Amino acid sequence: MRMDLARLIPAAEAIPSPWGWFEALLLLTFVLHVLFMNLTVGSAVIALAGRFTGRQRELARELGHRLPTTLALQINMGVAPLLFVQVLYGQFLYTSSVLMAGWWLSAIAAVILGYYCLYIHDAKFESAPMFSRLALALSLVMLLFTGFLLSNNMTLMLRPEAWTVYATNPGGSFLNLSDRTLWPRYAHMLVAAPAVAGLYVALIGAKKRRLDWEEHGLAWFTRLTMAQFAVGVWLLMALPQPVLLAFMGRDPLSTGLLMAGILAGLAALVAGLKKWTGAAVWLTLVAVAFMAATRAQVRSLTLAPYFTPASLKVTGDNSPFLVFAVALLLGLGAVAYMLKAYARSSGVKPAGRG
Repeated sequence: MRMDLARLIPAAEAIPSPWGWFEALLLLTFVLHVLFMNLTVGSAVIALAGRFTGRQRELARELGHRLPTTLALQINMGVAPLLFVQVLYGQFLYTSSVLMAGWWLSAIAAVILGYYCLYIHDAKFESAPMFSRLALALSLVMLLFTGFLLSNNMTLMLRPEAWTVYATNPGGSFLNLSDRTLWPRYAHMLVAAPAVAGLYVALIGAKKRRLDWEEHGLAWFTRLTMAQFAVGVWLLMALPQPVLLAFMGRDPLSTGLLMAGILAGLAALVAGLKKWTGAAVWLTLVAVAFMAATRAQVRSLTLAPYFTPASLKVTGDNSPFLVFAVALLLGLGAVAYMLKAYARSSGVKPAGRG
């Protein structure tokens, strides 16, 4: 049966440089993307909750004003990791994208609509409150829909056994709904977003000397981080048995990454409960990095029966990689400068400054 499934997988393309460099850049850029995704989606959740409950209206106004910026950064930071996945696992990602092509292409329209609605929410906050709230709700729905499609694609690419559906559904309307890992994986990202955004709110509150904002943000962070541990267990138990056993001690690297992520998350939770905002922020960054590496390990272990990026042919032409590396460094420097300037104009000092 495995040989039959192997025939469904297209031939891999050669890569210009050793695969480890691309894997490292994939992890780095994915962490950046997921942080901005958490800020955007989570801030939208917190702002929307504030708008409909009538509490923390000023905070909702502050977050609403920042949301178009964080979404723009989220989108831009999401391009690079998607390209690196295509470089290393293109034969899998392209196939899954074709199987769900109609849905996959609809994500473009969803993001554009969601982006536009964020501007409406900000612009109409005072003059048309109900319209503004509805715009924010619609934007959040579009962002959640896009994330759901991404989860579908990223799980479907790991299931060559599901690709036979093309024989009965060649129209690009397939969704990976029968995958046991889809829903916990989506929930894992969904719960993380307002938790991380809660830290963002707490940081804003600390810098603006708004104790009520800081406490409100830490409440979001601590409560949802507790829930995140339960979702994480759900996701772990949903993994295929060989992958699960690898994280249960059979593979030292996989087990170490998982345990490091859990310990960092627990430490961040303790810091949040003790209202050590700065420490909670840094520990959460460490936890996110370890969880991104754990996610990459899940992908590697799941595809191991069919493929490993170490088997990719290397052409030795390093010039594209070097050009990208230089562009990445310049781009990150430009983004850091813009964020610093934006924080200064908003009256918020960057994290780590007094």
